[in-house]
Amino acid sequence: MKKTFWIDVVFWLHLPIVILWFGLFLVPTSLWPLRITFHFWYIVSIMIIQLLWSLTIFRRFDIICPLTTLMQSLRGHKLNNDQNYDHSYIAELMQKLKLKVKYKGVNIVLLITLILIFLQYFFFN
Repeated sequence: MKKTFWIDVVFWLHLPIVILWFGLFLVPTSLWPLRITFHFWYIVSIMIIQLLWSLTIFRRFDIICPLTTLMQSLRGHKLNNDQNYDHSYIAELMQKLKLKVKYKGVNIVLLITLILIFLQYFFFN
């Protein structure tokens, strides 16, 4: 199979993760009472996996997605290339949807959602 096929597969594998990250805010706790707890542990798990990945593979204290590393590797980028840790799936997705979003803007939105998830878990759970 072509390399571009596998790049696309890995690219779209990100989507369910991102949809859950943002979409769980829209699920009322009256419909799913444990939604806040699930959302918190889902995000904590993702962050731990990405932190361990960055520490193990890149020897960096950072949040780096293993799927992004695989995708960028398939695109021909070496592990030490900035494209492995200064790349945003969400920014790339928005670009594919013809919406211009900056990498730092995505990071700010992710940080805000992370804070909201923690606030929900510790104060509204």
